[in-house]
Amino acid sequence: MTVEAVARKDFQDAVRSRWVLVLAALFSLLLSLAVYLVPRDASTSALFNSLVVRDLFVTLLVPLIGVVIAYNAIVGERTTGSIKLLLALPHSRSDVVFGKVLGRAAALGVPVAISFVLPLVVALVTPLSLDLGVYVGYLLFTVLLGSAFVALAVGFSAGVRSQRIAVAGPVVVYLLSGPIWSVIQLPLQLYISGRQFPGWFPLDAAGVFRLIRLVNPIESFKILTVEFVNGFLFAAGQAGTEAAGRYALDTEIAALAMLAAWMLVPPLLGLWRFEEADL
Repeated sequence: MTVEAVARKDFQDAVRSRWVLVLAALFSLLLSLAVYLVPRDASTSALFNSLVVRDLFVTLLVPLIGVVIAYNAIVGERTTGSIKLLLALPHSRSDVVFGKVLGRAAALGVPVAISFVLPLVVALVTPLSLDLGVYVGYLLFTVLLGSAFVALAVGFSAGVRSQRIAVAGPVVVYLLSGPIWSVIQLPLQLYISGRQFPGWFPLDAAGVFRLIRLVNPIESFKILTVEFVNGFLFAAGQAGTEAAGRYALDTEIAALAMLAAWMLVPPLLGLWRFEEADL
């Protein structure tokens, strides 16, 4: 498949860059420090629920790096003219877009995966009560979050002509999803809870806020990982009452579907614009 050919070439070009080693070293040191600083005899769930790991290392850095490595994937080649050479080969424009998504996502996954190795060694020689399954699962969720922002950036890169717009669009989404959301989340929740919605509206105030939170890819990631590291992911019967369990299960499924949507919808929209573009 030509998608695989584009992805393989894009991945090989990306991993040859020095930033892969720099990112792997930076991530590894930060996560190792977090592992070392957690209280002795702490659990793996305590590690991944900590503010340092979840809110600094993962949700602050990984999405931003995903944007940085992917925003120039297509618009950069359009600027230099090399996109014409790529399309002269037996690749369709959809092959190029989704090949770039896969290649850049894999290139992001390499430093993230490497960065989890040294902390694993540190965890094994400290009193941390390590659950290897939870550790590996959290790594995979982290790669999934980064891939969602890679797909977002590639979508912008395919749909616009300007490199400035290609980077500004996903950065704005990143800021709204992460740093800005952490500031406005509580005031927004209080504002929505005080609103009266008409009877025909299908959601109440709590449902509206939950929907807004689910649309946020970083919040969807947090919903899934908090349940996962605590052992409750897709385990509705362990959530308390049957109604609470069903609510939790529905929220988890919606969060996973939302992350999948972030990986699919932006590239499709970008492809729609890219198909009509005169190169």
